[in-house]
Amino acid sequence: MPFSNLRTPLRRRSLNLDRRACEQLGSRNEGKGLQSMYDIEAQELSDLIGLVYDSALEPQQWSSFQRRIHELFPGFLSMSYTFDGPKVLGMYNPGNFVEQPQQDIYETVTDEGRYSAPDDVTESFRKITVNDTPNPGAPRISRNVMTDEELRNSGIYKHGLKQLGCGHWTGIVFAVSGSRYATLNFLELEHANPLPDYDGLTKLLRLLSPHIVRGARIARALYMAKEVAETYKGFLDAIALPLIIIDASGVLQMTNAAGQRLIDRASLFECSSANRISLIDDHDNDGFQKALRESDRDSEPRGLRVDLEDGPVSLCITPFSPSMITDIKSEKDVFERGQLYAVFVGSSGEAAVNTGLLQDIFRLTNREADVCSALVAGQSPAQIADAQGRAEKTIRNQIQAVHEKVGVTSTRELAEALSVFRTVGAMFDGNDPHLFGTQKLPSH
Repeated sequence: MPFSNLRTPLRRRSLNLDRRACEQLGSRNEGKGLQSMYDIEAQELSDLIGLVYDSALEPQQWSSFQRRIHELFPGFLSMSYTFDGPKVLGMYNPGNFVEQPQQDIYETVTDEGRYSAPDDVTESFRKITVNDTPNPGAPRISRNVMTDEELRNSGIYKHGLKQLGCGHWTGIVFAVSGSRYATLNFLELEHANPLPDYDGLTKLLRLLSPHIVRGARIARALYMAKEVAETYKGFLDAIALPLIIIDASGVLQMTNAAGQRLIDRASLFECSSANRISLIDDHDNDGFQKALRESDRDSEPRGLRVDLEDGPVSLCITPFSPSMITDIKSEKDVFERGQLYAVFVGSSGEAAVNTGLLQDIFRLTNREADVCSALVAGQSPAQIADAQGRAEKTIRNQIQAVHEKVGVTSTRELAEALSVFRTVGAMFDGNDPHLFGTQKLPSH
């Protein structure tokens, strides 16, 4: 099933930096690894960006990226942290534990990364994040919110950092879902020699933060796509119906190729700047929002029929609870609890298949979609030609083009292929008020 809503391609990206741009990234002191940001040339930065995208897909997410950062910026430990508000949920993928006691302490205080935070640790995080709303790509810089003395008096230091021999940290928020979020943090080793270049690493992470966020989103979308494909495999084997995945507030999570084309066509759905999906017609959207609320309340599918200029469509809104088929524990902490909804779009009853859907799925032209719909409705090429005021030879040529695009060799096979559109409507009884109100579908 081709999923297209991965808007950042999986490829290495080039980065054009001149000397002035490098100057703006800041310099590093003598004797501390890299002499200046000039030592990270444009190619090195481009390679780092590519490494971000590659390591986002690793089973131990960010491991390769962490190793490279430790080479460039010695004197740090690194981990992915997950939070629910101020409460730490987990600490994963520790990097650069240079001494066995550090590893032993980590394994003692966590259960395969899961962490039961003492109350004063939670309270310390509550104090430093009280006016802070985590946003993807936002920095997490402890020196911005605590002095050295305040850090050492905090529960964060007393119940973790001190035992690890670490102090201040710098990092990036890379995933957010409601009150839950994940960060990639680099912690200073207190007795490192030479001293860790905190400022230099902070500036580099700011530069890389958009790519860290996009890499995490790509990884999440790929895992979700895999699960959607497995969950709905039987339903989608014949044709990849337009499919849109949203959360309970209607925020778009992903689509398949046909679903994205349907959104782009803007005849049924519209997508706001906040990535929230709604139906274009206000009355239809009220019905859509009601169906979404009822599906959320009852954990059952709901349906909706919408009449468009190019023919009616049926929407099936069904709960989809991703189990996050992934070893990336930070992703599970942040996203696994979220209830999502799969919205399938098809046809119903004996109504002609919506010609816009035919274009979205099979890439038919307007004329080809009209011919296809009429053909499946039982009209002969001569009748289609007469109704459309066109030459029968032209109609037959377009029928041949339709067969080739759909992947069939006869009108009968075409009708069978298009029958999957009606599975959306057939998931509900024709008299079900959730789908068609008081209207009764014609009997088959």
